[in-house]
This record gives sequence, C-alpha cells and structure tokens, in this order.
Amino acid sequence: MFIPIKSTDGAMTPFEYIEAAAGTYQVGQLLNVTNGKLAAIAADQATTPPYVCMQSGTVAAGELLAVTRVQGKYTFETELAAAAAAVKVGTKIQVASGGLKAKYVTGGSDAAAPGTFEVVSLEGTEAGSMIRGRFV
Repeated sequence: MFIPIKSTDGAMTPFEYIEAAAGTYQVGQLLNVTNGKLAAIAADQATTPPYVCMQSGTVAAGELLAVTRVQGKYTFETELAAAAAAVKVGTKIQVASGGLKAKYVTGGSDAAAPGTFEVVSLEGTEAGSMIRGRFV
C-alpha cells in the first residue's frame, strides 16, 4: 500500500469522491482512470498514477470511492514487490501491477522508463522491504 506519511507543507489534501469501476479496493492502492472511472492498475506502471484510494471495500460500477490526488509534496511508504539489490536512495522505480507495491525494473524495453517513484529511504532490498519515496 502507498500510505502518505507526510507532506512538505504539513497539510493533507481533502478526499474526493469519484465514480469507480466495479471491484475491491484497499486504502493506499494507487488508481488510474479508465473509461471515466477509477480502476486498479492493470500492469506495472512507469508513470505516476493520479489517485490513491482512501477507503477499503467492494464497490459496484459507478459507486463513489474516496481518494486523494497523488502529488509530489507527499512522501509515501510502501513495500518492494520483488527483491531489488540495486535500489538505493535516489533510484526511480515503478508502481507494481495492482497499485499496492513498488517495483524495480531492469533491462528490456522498461530500461528507458524506470518510473517516477523516487526512493528517499529504505529498510532493505528484499521483497517486502519497507521503502519511502515521492513521485517526481
């Protein structure tokens, strides 16, 4: 989960209520907008998702979901989706499929788009290690 733990100005953005696609959502899940509705991230993503979910539960198509906008002023805490020995402070990584964890991508076509989540601190580089970062 991407939990906002602090902001540069000390304030948190108020919740917005936006229509969602049918599904089960969790607090701290990053979300995209697909066909005019909030939706879970379907694949690893190198760009910044626009919203973070602020309520847990299952919703029917078109129900409102509480979210806040993802902004660079926030520091988020999350986990690594997989081991990433090369990750250190300053590394930019991606949002893993599902929007609940961060993922370091190496090689292949993803090498040109490392991600927009910049690591500011980490407890380790094993899968499940807690990391903190901000979107840049």
